[in-house]
Amino acid sequence: MNRAWTTLFGLLAALHAVPAVSAQTAAPPREIVSGVDPLQMGTDDFIRLADPALWTDLKVTRIEFRDDRAFWRLYRIVNLRKPTGPLWFVPHDNENAAFEAAVYAVRSYGGEVVAVEEARSVSGPDSRMNGDVAYGRSIDPNRNFRDDTPAYADAVLADLGSPARMIVALHTNEAGYDSKESTCGPPPPAYTGRGEISVLLCSDLYTPRRSVSGRWPFDDTDSVAIVSYLGDRAPMSGFCARPLADADMNIMFEHVVTSDGSLSNYALFRGLPYVNFETQDRGVLSEGLGDSRSRLLAMIGTAMARCAPIEGIALRVPERQRRGKHKKGR
Repeated sequence: MNRAWTTLFGLLAALHAVPAVSAQTAAPPREIVSGVDPLQMGTDDFIRLADPALWTDLKVTRIEFRDDRAFWRLYRIVNLRKPTGPLWFVPHDNENAAFEAAVYAVRSYGGEVVAVEEARSVSGPDSRMNGDVAYGRSIDPNRNFRDDTPAYADAVLADLGSPARMIVALHTNEAGYDSKESTCGPPPPAYTGRGEISVLLCSDLYTPRRSVSGRWPFDDTDSVAIVSYLGDRAPMSGFCARPLADADMNIMFEHVVTSDGSLSNYALFRGLPYVNFETQDRGVLSEGLGDSRSRLLAMIGTAMARCAPIEGIALRVPERQRRGKHKKGR
């Protein structure tokens, strides 16, 4: 065989080998998306909502990926009939009433839910934190909107749209007031908490505006809207601030100078329409879940009517609550 043929066969062999080498060295997919049947899910959030009528026209997908040192598992729930509504965000897997409120809200107002599942164990106790990390400490899903972990924010906000849909974050928390953490003065008698979320709390970060009437759901000082505003502006410059104040809501104005990694800060610096609703966690029994869920849905209804009018199904609350038969305060 002459030199020309030898050279040609060598080139052909080299070209033929390239796909095999590429297949061996190609990076694995960064994100795995799979459809799930919510009625067959074994996690507690879905078990509590195992009603076929509730899931009609709702499509659920599971999204799994690794970003930096953490593995993440999210659920995206889309209203197929009304996909253009808000983005309902539930960052903490142990905030059960928040998840329920998000599912009810997406049915009524459309859009989609993005909920974070504690990724380390689908059958173990729910956790606020994501402990499925390659090294280091567990990660708070609502403190991971950072420039050095872009895949997480990209996954949560993947279907935000242009112009951006309204983002509504939903939370339940432990009793929030701790007088040691507040500059507002003495606490109500025998009122103790963790000092994190309460309209009684004043600090360099938060300025409260308490409901004047104190009507349900704001008879509870831990039921609040959190509105963020930039450090060089006035509190009422925050998204939806004036309409929520005119509705006599409990509001905590968050003074933001630098980002703390939360979605509220991330949205603020990017000019995204965002509001956060919080209420006290009242446990996983039906009465406590129903109370917390109803309070969140009442705040959602006000925001939808005043900040982003969207045609939806009326979200009715129990008759005794609508009549305001709750005691004021705690």
